[in-house]
Amino acid sequence: MRPAPSSAEWLPPIPSLNGIGRTDFRARAAYAEGAGIYRIVPAAVVVPSTTAALRDLVTWAAQRRVPLIPRGAGSGMPGGNVGAGVMVDLTALDGCPIEVHSDLRRAYTGAGATLRDLTAEAELSGLRLPPDPSSARFATLGGMVSTNAAGPRSLQRGSTRRWVDALDLITADGESLTLRRGAAPRACAATQRFARDVEPALRAARDSVLARFPRTRKNSSGYALDTWYESGDLVDLLVGSEGTLAFVTGIEWRLVPIPTRYAGVRASLRQLDALGDLVAALGSLDPAALEYLDASFLRFVGESPDAEGLLMVEFESDESESLAERTLAARRVLEPHALELRQASDRRELESLWAIRHAASPILASLGESRRSLQVVEDACVPIDAITRYVEAVRHAGTRHHMELVIFGHLGDGNVHVNLQPDLATADWQPRIAAIFAELTEVVIALGGTLSGEHGDGRLRARAIESLYGPEIVTLFRAIKAAFDPLGILNPGVKLPAEGERPLSALKVGAGAAALPDDIERGLREIERTARYSVSRLELADAPLP
Repeated sequence: MRPAPSSAEWLPPIPSLNGIGRTDFRARAAYAEGAGIYRIVPAAVVVPSTTAALRDLVTWAAQRRVPLIPRGAGSGMPGGNVGAGVMVDLTALDGCPIEVHSDLRRAYTGAGATLRDLTAEAELSGLRLPPDPSSARFATLGGMVSTNAAGPRSLQRGSTRRWVDALDLITADGESLTLRRGAAPRACAATQRFARDVEPALRAARDSVLARFPRTRKNSSGYALDTWYESGDLVDLLVGSEGTLAFVTGIEWRLVPIPTRYAGVRASLRQLDALGDLVAALGSLDPAALEYLDASFLRFVGESPDAEGLLMVEFESDESESLAERTLAARRVLEPHALELRQASDRRELESLWAIRHAASPILASLGESRRSLQVVEDACVPIDAITRYVEAVRHAGTRHHMELVIFGHLGDGNVHVNLQPDLATADWQPRIAAIFAELTEVVIALGGTLSGEHGDGRLRARAIESLYGPEIVTLFRAIKAAFDPLGILNPGVKLPAEGERPLSALKVGAGAAALPDDIERGLREIERTARYSVSRLELADAPLP
């Protein structure tokens, strides 16, 4: 390992606060990575234990123009949870409260509480929060708000934004602010700047903005102007803003009753030419989820070698008759195209059908050190009628650039995840992944899609935002950012690009990767392999591995 760098010289002394503040290299190294492709060593790590302490930290940072990087579990893919400023770990904030109000079908949670813990508490009252990202075991609820996370059930239930009724925030000015649907926001510096400097321009540009926004079932790229036009609620702009507009400290959620009956069908497909038609036909049956595993994934795990892909459709209901009718209809849609059909009639059987899907990310993360799975073009969402063309374009790009890749995703929403698998022993692997990234970005835009369905832009896609939306809309995005964060201290380089920053720089692999202590590097790799993002990074820093 190369010598460890000292703490950034530009950083003023961190104020004493209720929580933890550290600048030692081991602590900073432990926060240098999240999920995804990046490694950036922060200048310091802070773990505030109270909202008051966070407010003091933000005020200190604003006075000194110190960048702050909000972070939950660190499981986000596109680099919104790493950066060169002060890392702000929100997983201990206010004790991560969870309050379920079953009579109102509402819950209030802290930003650092996890979806798993909310699910366990809500289930006691027969309720649930519908969004279910694959990271549900460790994803923080603040992180889900940050990216407008979704998951398989977004097909029927929509993404996180739909289920948020109110947000408690700390603004970049260090002020407390609560935003609630249907209520005028309290006057503070951020909301006053927005109303004065941004809202008139947004109103004037409505028609041209809506004409340019992607017509996809879900979208986590840019700020959600299309949804804001519909609701007029600032909540809709803050959800999905990836920590670039304010710190989320608390969330009020809407909950729904847990269904009592489940069923599903899994089909091995002979070919892909009818994929879009199949998805459209199955979507008309109101499934809870409709998932896809491409032949590239099936070959990787050694399953269904003759199939071109797997489609998995799930139904849930409180009425057994409706469930049986829809399951039978799904079989009829799939049978002419299937090499094999498997059916499930309860939750236990469904879990068996879904086992291969749930294993996707851990399997890909367990590759050897010479072949790493990199999430570079990993979250595109295209219109349903463009699904077949996009999957074929991804396959062709892999072949043309001699790159192994794996394709899977939430096909009911047109949301396709792609993991590239470069051989790091080859000299030109980085130019080839850059070529694929550029090529498929153009394909997504040409198909009328969005670059992110549920993971957000992060650092990875920030520079491509203008290609997607055009300069007029990006100017409006920058105005929103300036209204809420006039000094640019909140997650700079995320969602909107930082000057001089390239999307495929600061990778966690390759000769240019930042040096970390050997045991911390091994620990971060083990977290990636096992998807154990709930592991404390400070424990990793303070307990050297052998």
